[in-house]
Amino acid sequence: MKKLLTVLLFFGMACASYGEEDSWDKKHADESDVNIFYSYYTRLNPDYSYTENIRQVKRIQNEDAMSFGEIPIIYNKKRQKIESIKAFITTPDGKKHRYKMIQDVDMSSEGDYSDNRKKIITMPNVVKGSTIEYEFSIFNKQSPIQGEYFDSVCLYSPSPLKHIVVTLDAPDNIKLYFKNLNTERNPEITRLKGRTIYKWEFKDDDIYDENLAREGYTPAAIDFLPMTVISTMKDWSETASWYWKEFSKNMISSPEIKAEVEKITKDKISQEEKIMAIAKYLYDNYRYVAMNLNEHNYEPHPAEEVFKNKFGDCKDQTALLITMLKEIGVEAYPVLVCGETAGDPSGFLPDPTAFSHLIAGVKMANKVYFLDPLLEGYKFREIPYSLEGSYAFIVDGGRGKFTQIPFMGLSQKISINKSRIKLRSNGDALVEGAVIFNRQGSIDKRRSLKLATKKSKEDVLAYLENLTQGGKLISYKIIGEDNEHDFLTIRVKSLNRKYLKPKGRIMFFGDSSISLVNEFYSKERKYPLKFYAEYEDVNINEFIIPQGFMFEYIPPDVTLKSKWLDVSVKYSKTSNSIKQLMRQRYKRAYTPASGYKEFKEFLQKVEDSLNECIIIKKEN
Repeated sequence: MKKLLTVLLFFGMACASYGEEDSWDKKHADESDVNIFYSYYTRLNPDYSYTENIRQVKRIQNEDAMSFGEIPIIYNKKRQKIESIKAFITTPDGKKHRYKMIQDVDMSSEGDYSDNRKKIITMPNVVKGSTIEYEFSIFNKQSPIQGEYFDSVCLYSPSPLKHIVVTLDAPDNIKLYFKNLNTERNPEITRLKGRTIYKWEFKDDDIYDENLAREGYTPAAIDFLPMTVISTMKDWSETASWYWKEFSKNMISSPEIKAEVEKITKDKISQEEKIMAIAKYLYDNYRYVAMNLNEHNYEPHPAEEVFKNKFGDCKDQTALLITMLKEIGVEAYPVLVCGETAGDPSGFLPDPTAFSHLIAGVKMANKVYFLDPLLEGYKFREIPYSLEGSYAFIVDGGRGKFTQIPFMGLSQKISINKSRIKLRSNGDALVEGAVIFNRQGSIDKRRSLKLATKKSKEDVLAYLENLTQGGKLISYKIIGEDNEHDFLTIRVKSLNRKYLKPKGRIMFFGDSSISLVNEFYSKERKYPLKFYAEYEDVNINEFIIPQGFMFEYIPPDVTLKSKWLDVSVKYSKTSNSIKQLMRQRYKRAYTPASGYKEFKEFLQKVEDSLNECIIIKKEN
């Protein structure tokens, strides 16, 4: 049933009943397309194989929707088979046309380990007013976890829909558990001989909420939106037991792996140095191959195979990492991870598809530290920016354990921009600037510099030269490029023409305004606000005014604090210069919809307070 969302998102998730135009059709006449009918039927067999039958009818309402003439069906050739494809289109004159062709495309670009393929149904005569109708079945030899079944049904939609039917037809010999999240809505249940049919039917926009598409910065869907989760597993310990078994049989070392570990750790003294040497070896020598956990099951390839091939996805490289760590006497476990914005999956019934990534949990002194073999630039025990706050399920050979990965310290997430600007009376300026990147910014910039070609470096210098508006780039220096754990700094010195435009005897500069309110243009809000990121931007500007000028106006200092954002601007003046120190600290915060007005008022206050300039005037 997760495929329901995938298909509907591709096809616009605007649905209507199949029949004559009614008030619903008129209401959504300005949509580029509407789905007239959608049905998703799953029949689960006693041996846990299952068949999914999908039927859809869509009307094309303007030129923007003509791309829907290409219908993709992604499947896994190892465990799935596409059957009974039917597709035709009815043009506005009432004539029916069969599909033009069906291609079967090898998606091997995902890597040699990929079993994914894609069928593409090409429809003719996809013009305004035409109606596409198609149907197909997917036979699944087994679920991603053999002998288990799990799925979910979303009871909400960010786009209009009129009629959708979702059905699960299951044998009574398979015990299914259901859990409702943020809803009391249950399926219609019909019992037949030896089977039970669960049906969810949605009509007339009963689960459509236009606010979902319009409102950003919402909490994780599982925290406030209605859905039903289904699983044959009642407790996450069953998942832990199964996954430990799948991983353990593939974490077998070899003489070649042992020899390589000895080679890369021979000059390292502490365990931490050895751990980092192994992690760096993997990052430097292994190619990442993207493969969705759900599409390629959950079992990693054998560590020995990954070692020889020098490529693999997150679970493959983690299996090799854990195997290599064993060679230096370090205990480690596979850890399933999902981002904080996806919500805490411990509230689900067991469903491994809730996770999107896999890393290693390294045990030292009875504490588990998280290590991702796909990331570089972080020391052991440090929390990478992409992992902070993520929900993790540690598969430790026991019942498994849920935890939330700690957050990076704020000191790692501060970006600093310094500049010393010597103004001239004609508006030109000699500018000496330095940008000190935060931790993740330093890693990203260092990587791009490492991979930069001679031509791309020349392009960067040409870009900086162009920013001078006919002036001159005097110098460009990178500090910390070779220290992978340092904060990277870039220094630039330039002569900028027309840095500002004098207005008679007056010059304006130092505008520190920031735009915040425009992003939140809605007058009201239905759902809570949730901000996940915490970081700080610091700008330090020193302006040296031209000889013969005096200060006419200096804005007042500003200090504004809230649970969302702290902003401060402070000025310090000498006879011929002024320093401006501006800090913007963005916070992690949750605000109910009732606090939206207060939030917008604060943002407006920030903008109003910072919409100030320094004014200098030429002396008589």
